Amino acid sequence: MAHVPTEAEINEMSEEELEAYLNGSQPDEARPEPDDASLPAWLRATGARASYAWLLVVGSAIGLFASFELMLSELKHLKDPMGSLSCDVNPFVSCSASLNAWQGNLLGVPNAFIGGMAYAVLAALGLLLACGGRLPRWFWWGLVAGTVGALVFVAWFVAVSVMVFGALCPYCMLVWAVTIPMAWATWGEAAAQGNLPLGARAAARLSEARWWGTGTTVLVIVVVVLVRFWDGFVRMIG
Repeated sequence: MAHVPTEAEINEMSEEELEAYLNGSQPDEARPEPDDASLPAWLRATGARASYAWLLVVGSAIGLFASFELMLSELKHLKDPMGSLSCDVNPFVSCSASLNAWQGNLLGVPNAFIGGMAYAVLAALGLLLACGGRLPRWFWWGLVAGTVGALVFVAWFVAVSVMVFGALCPYCMLVWAVTIPMAWATWGEAAAQGNLPLGARAAARLSEARWWGTGTTVLVIVVVVLVRFWDGFVRMIG
């Protein structure tokens, strides 16, 4: 049975406490936190470390910028196919070759459009997590699956750029530069928060390895690019 305060207790209440009592509830600081223990495992929600949340925000902002510049280049190229683009720096750093190729329009629309939408969602998620929001476990699974797909796409497009186009799109490289750490950080954060089917030791190792994984992935791409374009770089410098 609820306690009925006396007149003296009512007189000692603050305005917030009195309003809360009259509304039939407790003050915000006294309200119990929601208990997820009764929920199915796939519905239990967890937050994220601030460093991960802000990585999503900053990385997505850079990705949105690169996607927007690619969209502008695509529109300019459609209006004037013979015109020069700001992303055409030299024979090895250029985006013209990828704009009209099917590899640059994988789903029937420019890849930059898809990337822009994806980065907008990730930016919103980063802000939500930075403000203390929590995501259900099934959402973390989707986030992990999405970043795995994004990293596979990056690896595929690096191979296409090197072997088919023979040139590297500068804005695409900017997209790669932010997607790789965001993907590895997502896997590490999901593991650290207990959202992956891993033991405690394996989860800790994955969380700790996120920056090593990022560095290794970037190093592999750099080596592939140098091996493929080394002779051309030497001739251009000489």
